[in-house]
Amino acid sequence: MLTTILMTAIAAGLALQPGAENKNRPHVSLKLISEETHLRPGATQTLGLVFTMEPHWHVYYKGLEGGGNPPKIEEAKLPEGYTLGEIQWPAPQRYVAPGDVYDSVYEGQVTLLVPLNVPKDAKPGEKVTIGVKMNWLECSEVCVFGAGESSISLPVSADAGKKSDDAKLIDASRANMPAALPTDGSIGVKVVGGSMTVQAAKATRLEFYPGPECTDIDDPANHTRADGPALKVPFAGPDKNRARGFGVLGVWTGSGENPAYYRIDTSEKGG
Repeated sequence: MLTTILMTAIAAGLALQPGAENKNRPHVSLKLISEETHLRPGATQTLGLVFTMEPHWHVYYKGLEGGGNPPKIEEAKLPEGYTLGEIQWPAPQRYVAPGDVYDSVYEGQVTLLVPLNVPKDAKPGEKVTIGVKMNWLECSEVCVFGAGESSISLPVSADAGKKSDDAKLIDASRANMPAALPTDGSIGVKVVGGSMTVQAAKATRLEFYPGPECTDIDDPANHTRADGPALKVPFAGPDKNRARGFGVLGVWTGSGENPAYYRIDTSEKGG
């Protein structure tokens, strides 16, 4: 799988060719942000993990097992009583490396969302520091392990929440979170004969980004995108007739550049 290939290359000290990317410095930065200007006792609030990448570099979505290592919280530095929830992943984009090696990635900048649970006994007037230590794999012409730490200090207040200056980044990420499939029948998803078929009558383009619980796909570089209203994703392996389609579907309609994103899990009723 891709991870094995990448790790082998790194362990062998992959040599840079003239003109290749310089791997001897970080190419991805991490910044922790808050949606609100202060913390409210007993509330669940949203923090953002902002990854900013140099041109041609990317980090990985939490996709198919065996792909590149996605960002992971190695350590959360929290005051007593505070906890973090699971990372929420906005829709990624396709990336096909030479040799038709497919993966789902983020380029440019992405904000991963993470819930922060504030204890009920948090004291108004105190200032709290929240920190994270993370690791990830960052890739371009070469791949290197990335790591970073970031923290933010916020006051505790019982007042109504106020948006921070960074809230726009969280809003943009939230807009790209996949939604449940529509219930009006406009998008149909089913698994038949070892393949997943998607039908969306008004679509001009369809893309499927497989998640970690998706059955292996036969040639994902060429079978996870289609121009038009129909997409067929063939599964691989001996269990393909009991396959599970799991991931995110991107649907483009008309001439619009902004697709709608939906969650797919064919093990659930309604796909």
